[in-house]
Amino acid sequence: MERVKKAKLTEWLKKDYVQTVVMVIITIVIVTVFWYGLRFAFGTGHPLLAVASGSMEPVLYKGDLILIQGVQNAHEIHTAPKGANSPGDIIVFRNPVNPEDLIVHRAVANGTDITSYYLITQGDANPGPDGWRVRESDIVGKYTGAKVPMLGYIALFFEPFEVKVAFILLWIILLIILELVPLTRKKVEEQKQTKPL
Repeated sequence: MERVKKAKLTEWLKKDYVQTVVMVIITIVIVTVFWYGLRFAFGTGHPLLAVASGSMEPVLYKGDLILIQGVQNAHEIHTAPKGANSPGDIIVFRNPVNPEDLIVHRAVANGTDITSYYLITQGDANPGPDGWRVRESDIVGKYTGAKVPMLGYIALFFEPFEVKVAFILLWIILLIILELVPLTRKKVEEQKQTKPL
């Protein structure tokens, strides 16, 4: 009885569509473990980030994929203009005006007001400091110095929600087509073999 079950399971696992589903599940698991592993290791919810503008040229260019390290305390961030002997850290922070947007700029100064400690930021290619104060709660992390040029364009392409949905639907349709074509061919071949000459 157990041999029959094992034989059926082996036969079932040899089917193309089952192997495709298993590979998709394995890929999803690997990507998920990798992503959450990076988040844990670097102490931030955004360990990899695509640079979306040229405001940090020539250090970072649009389309660079950068590695971000979380920051436990805003006082750890070195602040100084880009032209200083030791320029300030490049940080990633939520835009104080629109918190859904992440910005990559240099910390050029700091200060304290009645409510809290804050940073003044500026893009290296921008003529002056940003018009806001970056609070500790807005800081996502700081740039580690590791980047992959151009790879960030892939992430920027998939940023709009509609593109993500369309891409997922396209892959599902493609997988269905890849599974149906061999089955259709097999049925046609079986019909040819069963027809009398």
